[in-house]
Amino acid sequence: MNRRSFITSLCSVGAALVAAPQLPAQEAPAAGQREFVEIRTYTCSSVEKRDKLLGIFDAALIPALNRQGVKSVGVFWSDGAVNDGNAAYATNVIVVVPHPDAASLAASDQRLLADARFMKDAAPLFEAPIKDPLYDACSSSLLYTFATLPQVKQVTPSADRLLQLRIYNSYTIERNAKKIAMFEQGGEIGVFRACGMQPVLFGQALAGDKLANLTYLLAFENKEAKEAAWKTFKAHPEWLKLKADPQYTNTATKITNIVLRPSKASQL
Repeated sequence: MNRRSFITSLCSVGAALVAAPQLPAQEAPAAGQREFVEIRTYTCSSVEKRDKLLGIFDAALIPALNRQGVKSVGVFWSDGAVNDGNAAYATNVIVVVPHPDAASLAASDQRLLADARFMKDAAPLFEAPIKDPLYDACSSSLLYTFATLPQVKQVTPSADRLLQLRIYNSYTIERNAKKIAMFEQGGEIGVFRACGMQPVLFGQALAGDKLANLTYLLAFENKEAKEAAWKTFKAHPEWLKLKADPQYTNTATKITNIVLRPSKASQL
C-alpha cells in the first residue's frame, strides 16, 4: 500500500468512527465497599399517625443510627398528590438504612435499645398504648448494592426533591440476574444518568417479599425534572435498543413504583 492509499484508509476509518453512534459506557465496579441496605415499610392507620412517626424517626432514629456509624439514612412518605394519583401508600413510612457490613446490620437493633438517648427521644413510639400503636405493621427487605453503585448517597439536596422507589420483580433468579446485567454491563444505568435520572441506590434483594427482584431509588430536584427525565428516557435510542435486545426479554415481569417525598431530616 502506498502512502497516499494508507492516509486515505486512515481518513475513512476516522470518518466511520465519528459517524458511529455513541453507546453508553458499561458500568465498571466503583470504588467503595458494597453495602447491605434494609428498607422498612411501616403501615400506619392514619395520616396523623404517619406524620407522628415521621417526626420520631427524624428526631430519634436518624441521629441514633448516625451515632452507630450508619450514614445516609432516608425517611420518606407519599400520598396521592405525590405519587401520581396513587394514594395506596398514603399512610406508610419508608425507611432506607444502608449498613457498611453485615455485622452492622445484625447489631443495629440491639445498639438502639442500648442507646439511652434514642430510648428517650423515641419514647412516644414505645409508650403508645398497645391498643392504639403508632403503626400496625412493618415489613422489611434486605438488599445488597450493585458492584457498580456500591454506596447509597444523596444526589440532590433540593427542598422540592422527589425520590422514586422502583422494585423490578423477576419470575426466576436467572431473569433477575439478566436484568441486573442489563443495568450494569448493558448500560441502562448510563442511559439513566444521561437522561437526568440520578441513582441513589441500586440493589439486589437478598430477603423480603417479591423475590427475585432488584430495587432502585432515583432522585429528582422536583416533579418537573422527574417528568422531563422519564420523557427523555423513554425516547432515548439506546434505551430502545436495549429494550429490543432479545437477551433481556421478560427480565422484569412486575414493577412496583412509589414516588416519595423525604421527611424533614432525611439524609437522602
